[in-house]
Amino acid sequence: MSETGKARPFKDNTDVPLTKQLSRGELTQAIPDAEDLVPGYLPGSLHKRMPGEPDDCAPLDAPAPAGWQRVGSGDYDYQGSTVSRGIDLEVCQFDNVAHAKAAYNQWPETEETDPLETGRVGEESVFLAHSESSGTVYGYSRSGTVITRVTVEDAGADPTDAHDVLAATVKRLQQVQAGQRATATAPEIAAVEQTQR
Repeated sequence: MSETGKARPFKDNTDVPLTKQLSRGELTQAIPDAEDLVPGYLPGSLHKRMPGEPDDCAPLDAPAPAGWQRVGSGDYDYQGSTVSRGIDLEVCQFDNVAHAKAAYNQWPETEETDPLETGRVGEESVFLAHSESSGTVYGYSRSGTVITRVTVEDAGADPTDAHDVLAATVKRLQQVQAGQRATATAPEIAAVEQTQR
């Protein structure tokens, strides 16, 4: 609640810019575990949250962008799915906001995608649905020196899961930046947003 007694929109909670240079361990801690995601997801083929590779911060088939510092990633599969339904998450930190903005502007897969309307996450975000697949949704967010990308396969062009995973990840990064434990979860964010509609 704000001082005036009115509930603030949840999106305001992800507006705090991520400016502290996080260690590799702090960044990895902020990556959600499978149980922190949308119900029904399990750890994917990686079986854990882990540091990523420099090219995880780049657009497809491109070298690591300028100012890249570190990356964390998560891989999650949907329980009992007979199709390749899953979530991939990358979180990249840069040395300054200008480098993060430049990389963020290169990330979105704009070919064969359609924009989706959903709430903003971080300082800027965009959600896109692949028009030629079974509704794969891409979500991209930038907050300060950190950019986050999530891919939700077989989402039926519904951005809800992508939004909630991005929002939970940004909130967890903010918690770590503030010296707290990363505890935010996608169901918690969905519940808060539901009460504020």
